[in-house]
Amino acid sequence: MWPKEALRQEQQGKVTLAFMISEGGAVTDSKIVKSSGFPLLDMAARDGIMKCRFVPATRDGKPQAAWMNLQYVWTLQKKAADPAAAAAAFETDREAAEGGDAAAALRVAKHYMTAANGAHDPEKGAWWLRKAADGGDVQAMELLASMLFQGRGIAQDKVEGARWIAQAAERGVANAQAIYGMLLLRGDGVTKNEALGEEWLLKAAQQDHPPAQAQLASLQLRRGTVDAGTIALLERAAERGEPAARVMLGRCYERGTGVPQDGAKAFALYARAAAGGNGDAKRALANLYDQGVGLSEDRLAARTILGRTGTEPAGNAVAKPAAATQ
Repeated sequence: MWPKEALRQEQQGKVTLAFMISEGGAVTDSKIVKSSGFPLLDMAARDGIMKCRFVPATRDGKPQAAWMNLQYVWTLQKKAADPAAAAAAFETDREAAEGGDAAAALRVAKHYMTAANGAHDPEKGAWWLRKAADGGDVQAMELLASMLFQGRGIAQDKVEGARWIAQAAERGVANAQAIYGMLLLRGDGVTKNEALGEEWLLKAAQQDHPPAQAQLASLQLRRGTVDAGTIALLERAAERGEPAARVMLGRCYERGTGVPQDGAKAFALYARAAAGGNGDAKRALANLYDQGVGLSEDRLAARTILGRTGTEPAGNAVAKPAAATQ
């Protein structure tokens, strides 16, 4: 996941990592051997390698834990569009859509909704989007529901939007299940039903949908029913890059809620969420940064995220633990 701030600044570079592969093939630790010159890219590379699995090293036929090196290359590539090819592809899609191809109808709808100059026609886009949704395309159902809720390019109608998102949810689409669950929790476009909303969130979470996992954990945190299952939900969502989960898990580590108190882990989680632009994470990160919490590599990244100047101490020791808060 390219950090948004690094992408905005068009940062590029190569990161050389050393990482530990366990006997089971999971990555259990990592460190920077050679920096890209950009702390955010270094941090993102470490996040990426922790998600990988490998065939472990062996000795006498038995799996062994071992350190390995790998290089992450962050390169931005800009590809020029071919207008003639794009026009030909659109005509092919339009013909297929007129013949009842729902996926093609969705592409035609997107063309009208995103095209520039005279080709931009939201009304035509919405018409083709309905055709795609009526034809059973679940992505079209989700997009149409979003437009109906926001009143974007189409008259706002939350009730109809909820009906379309419910159809996509019933077809097993995890993202739609998560959205439908949230609508039921809030009573937005549907009759409020918290128990049913939680059931739909659980269905999405069981499909490894990070926002649904984070929302379920949030419900448990608000109820004060934090247990190992709550932490597991947050950890899984945080590993997949869900900012809200990283913030909530960071707070758990900062306060010692459901886990042993650990300021360094809290700092690292806040830094990763803040790198994606999460405002709550930035505020929490600034607070711990000012307290002198965090490992040196994470503090370097935090300094970039927070726009701070100055130097950081060398080494990997925690400067000092975070104070417990209520």
